[in-house]
Amino acid sequence: MSTKSAFDTARFGRTLVLIAFVTAVFLIIGAQRLDGNVFRIGVVAVGAVAVVTAIIGFLIAGASYMEGQEGS
Repeated sequence: MSTKSAFDTARFGRTLVLIAFVTAVFLIIGAQRLDGNVFRIGVVAVGAVAVVTAIIGFLIAGASYMEGQEGS
């Protein structure tokens, strides 16, 4: 068996780190500029985008794994 068909945890990990960093930056900026309910709505919106992006990253890593399995 080759190591190429393994689940690409490095790619998924880098994606999660990038998502966490960008989300944190947006939340810090939002906390400084937005007040009250607008900030709460912004947090939910940024969080939803972060979750969807993480799911897409997982699906891409899984697709890479499945593509490697078909070749063996």
